[in-house]
Amino acid sequence: MSIKSILAAYSGDASGSSGLKMALLMARKYDAHITAAVWHGPSLLESRYRSYMNREVLDILSNRDAEAVAEIRRDFEARMAADGEGVQADFLDLAGVSDFSLADCARGYDIVVMGARAAEVGREHFAARPDVVALRSGRPLILVPHEWSAPHLNDHALVAWDGKRAAARALGDAMHILETKSRITVLTIGDHEPREKPGDDVIRLLERHGLEAERLIRPAGRDGIARTILDSCREVGAGLLVMGAYEHSKFSEDLLGGVTNDIFREADVPVLMSH
Repeated sequence: MSIKSILAAYSGDASGSSGLKMALLMARKYDAHITAAVWHGPSLLESRYRSYMNREVLDILSNRDAEAVAEIRRDFEARMAADGEGVQADFLDLAGVSDFSLADCARGYDIVVMGARAAEVGREHFAARPDVVALRSGRPLILVPHEWSAPHLNDHALVAWDGKRAAARALGDAMHILETKSRITVLTIGDHEPREKPGDDVIRLLERHGLEAERLIRPAGRDGIARTILDSCREVGAGLLVMGAYEHSKFSEDLLGGVTNDIFREADVPVLMSH
């Protein structure tokens, strides 16, 4: 089964545009359909002061958000007219479905593509959270850096492999994409090659899928594991990073820091994550 249905979280800003660019390239490569989805919660003003607002003020805020959604739809349609020739696409407005999140919506698609979390001033509540989608959707997510732009998809992928559950999930979810790559690097962070265990041979797994992969071992640098992973992507020229998300709890990562959060903040290549 190949990728046939892509959900592109789109807010009409520059960050969302980078995700849409990648979604278009993927749609052409895999002959897939794109659904651009816009979602938003209450504005910061409404969240803080709703109990003090009368109906007239709430209606003004609601109308302002409806106008923003209409503008985002027009922007999406213009981008598709300019760059989406031959690509099947539609637009989904989730703004009026209060009990249906972007993570819920994602379960009906093969993969989610979205830009790093950012939004124009005044539209912060339109910025979908990739960490929440990765954690709750049950679907793989590709996070695209803010300023990413490429004329085509890079055919080299790097898989960050530690042998744990989340990494295995990401590898399985990425297999349809990896099978289209001409080069795969499997990166392990450590001071020496990991001791082989029965059945724990990711290189052999890839070979049985007809894929050649090379193993790369790098010690964790002084700037941390995330920086070592991203530096390794740059070193080998990988255009896609595949890794597991939140092997430890999201709460502990938010509180103490962790690789997933660091990658979300610092990635300069598209990252496919699964939890």
